[in-house]
Amino acid sequence: MTILKALILGLIQGLSEFLPISSSGHLAIAGAIMGMDAEASNLLSFNILLHVATLAAVFAVFYKDIWEMIVAFFGMIKDIFTGKGLRLKEFTYRRLIVLLIIGTIPATIAALFFGDIIESPALWQIGIFLIITAVLLYLSEKLSGGETELENISYKQALIVGCFQAAGTLPGISRSGSTIVGGLFGKLKKTMAVRFSFLLSIPAILGALLLDITSVSSAGSQDISIACVIVGMITAALSGYFSIKFLLKLVEKSKLSYFSYYCIFAGIVSIILNFTI
Repeated sequence: MTILKALILGLIQGLSEFLPISSSGHLAIAGAIMGMDAEASNLLSFNILLHVATLAAVFAVFYKDIWEMIVAFFGMIKDIFTGKGLRLKEFTYRRLIVLLIIGTIPATIAALFFGDIIESPALWQIGIFLIITAVLLYLSEKLSGGETELENISYKQALIVGCFQAAGTLPGISRSGSTIVGGLFGKLKKTMAVRFSFLLSIPAILGALLLDITSVSSAGSQDISIACVIVGMITAALSGYFSIKFLLKLVEKSKLSYFSYYCIFAGIVSIILNFTI
């Protein structure tokens, strides 16, 4: 791998992980164009590091929420051992932890049943799923959402968003796009739909890391230069940070449908590449 390829892959990962255009789909398309084997253990190892970098971007943007959840988690453990119980109704962030767990369950089940498609997608499959993403984003403009804020999110609403995230495990279907649409469908306030989507990405990205680590372990590891690692991770972290900030502003203006046209284009390109490369 060259430094230029590392920079390109880092940029693609950072932007497409959080913008509603599918990171898995775009990494596969980029790998095909650059002649890189998506199953190669060195590329899988590199993807793990890029996921770590994008996770750092989430932490940088939502550090206040994450810190509150850490405090809430240890407080919850303390209360359990002292016999006070979970006390979810009294503490918003304790309840948020439970909501994120509920929202993660459907994606976990999907990963178990559709693991082969998720890990080894064909370009034509990615193309079709990108077009499905385009439809979801276009329909999102028809959903006004609701007024539900963090403290009022129900377990049912978390499960609805989680089901949409399960669809986002398929390569080409955007995780961020599908969960935001799920939040709007579940009557979350627009800004809350985005916020909950990104907080839900934390266990999702960690789960993807575990899948990648398992794949690398079974394939065997190969060396990759430190320079490529540094360039890729910094690029992914910075582009991820700014893409989150950009999307937060864009959703407020109801402009998600702009990405639908791009996803249609990317989907057609992916299908064409499937039969030409």
